[in-house]
Amino acid sequence: MKKHQLTIFITIVFILFLFIDPVYAGPGGTVAKALFKTWWGKALLGVLTIIFLPLIFYIQVIQFIAIRKAKKQLAKLSIINKDFSWLNIEKNVSNVFSRVYLAWGNENMEEVSSYVNHWYWQNQQLVHLNRWKKENLLNICKLQSVSSIKPLYLEISNQDNLEGSKIAFSITGNIEDYLIDRDSRKVIQGKKGFNDETKIWIMEYSEGSWLLDDIRNDEFSLSFAKMENVVPSFEGKQTITG
Repeated sequence: MKKHQLTIFITIVFILFLFIDPVYAGPGGTVAKALFKTWWGKALLGVLTIIFLPLIFYIQVIQFIAIRKAKKQLAKLSIINKDFSWLNIEKNVSNVFSRVYLAWGNENMEEVSSYVNHWYWQNQQLVHLNRWKKENLLNICKLQSVSSIKPLYLEISNQDNLEGSKIAFSITGNIEDYLIDRDSRKVIQGKKGFNDETKIWIMEYSEGSWLLDDIRNDEFSLSFAKMENVVPSFEGKQTITG
């Protein structure tokens, strides 16, 4: 009975520390938890990693299989539309990722209106950036580098040229992201310094371009990786476009 209670306690602690302190900043409205950027936070993360090593291994295996499957299907789709070849997708997604962070740091999502779905950039501008200005807050948001872009889930359209297709990517970047008071320059939420952060970016193929459609937290990566890709049959269709 005691072992059972201990297991429940550890699970609860893990969940609490996983979701604690959701700082509202950065593209998509959230940054990584500031807790794990402190010395004690890193020590705690190390302990949790050891405890949940089997679960972490399971997640990594599921994601590895999903990424490999997605890339194989993209290779086939690239015969129909070369914009779906992995090299082209990786280049375009990295470009959008970098531009969005730059625009976010400038507090002007309109700068990337041609790289983001219309409803999304307006939503982010109104819900987060404009509200922070009214609250006298400034989001310091800088991207140093992009270290990995991995496709987790495909939702391919059967329309001409694969128009409207969506792909969920796990993207890791070295990012500095925190909120300060505009007058005092005091840090209100988050922590200074660059750290590797991973987010799920959902991209939509529209009129020959890849546009940002939504951003989810990394906690959703396993859910996306476990989903079956939606890819219609294109037998006999060999036209290369794009």
